[in-house]
Amino acid sequence: MAKLKRDERVCPFCAETIKASAIKCRFCQSEVTPVPEPETEPSPPAPAKKVATKKVPVTKAVATEVVHDLKADRPTAAERLAPLFKNLTLVLATLVALAAAGVGTLWWQAEQGSASTTPSGLLVGDDARTEVLIAGADLATRTLSYDYKTFDNDLETARARMTKSFRKEYDSTMSQVRANTEKNKIVLQATAVASSIISATEHKAKVLVFLNQTTTAGVGKSAKQQASQNSLVVTLTRGDGDWAISKLTALG
Repeated sequence: MAKLKRDERVCPFCAETIKASAIKCRFCQSEVTPVPEPETEPSPPAPAKKVATKKVPVTKAVATEVVHDLKADRPTAAERLAPLFKNLTLVLATLVALAAAGVGTLWWQAEQGSASTTPSGLLVGDDARTEVLIAGADLATRTLSYDYKTFDNDLETARARMTKSFRKEYDSTMSQVRANTEKNKIVLQATAVASSIISATEHKAKVLVFLNQTTTAGVGKSAKQQASQNSLVVTLTRGDGDWAISKLTALG
């Protein structure tokens, strides 16, 4: 991928290079949120604020577009696919700053025990934090991967670690994906390459997960393949058992 200029960025919908200050993509005509140009003089750091995110409803999958874009050799559909989620652009740097602030507090308390909480309710301890990181990366990978040959089994594997409300959204979306996946022999493989805790308590956690995704349509010599990189905020909840996904938010 060519290095972006200072005043450029990638459209979150079609992956074409556009101006950072653009409010509409000149290629796919999607409305985008302009990104302010960096200041020439560094400003004093502002206190970290909680980023308000809104739940993105699971929408009808764009799997039909995958095959079309693959044939045209354009990396559009895979980047828009991050199945279940689209049309949300957030400032990644702010979330990373929040994660750093939370992690600092957790590490300060880490020596107090492998699975305890601070007076403010934050989860601390190496074992407990590692469990959250592993769960976030693993469950995001399960949710965003499927193979036309093992479609039903892949769905059951993912559904096993979802909350009731999120499972309902997932089932609705995958019912729309099934026919096209089987017809065009689509394989979507997601691999988590990094993760970081944004916040974690005994029963709820948010994990920032970076994924590499490979989409393959067809088999043999006619198969078409394209790769994309995605970042997600994975919200986990836990009762008396294992961590389960309750929400996924895609970052633009």
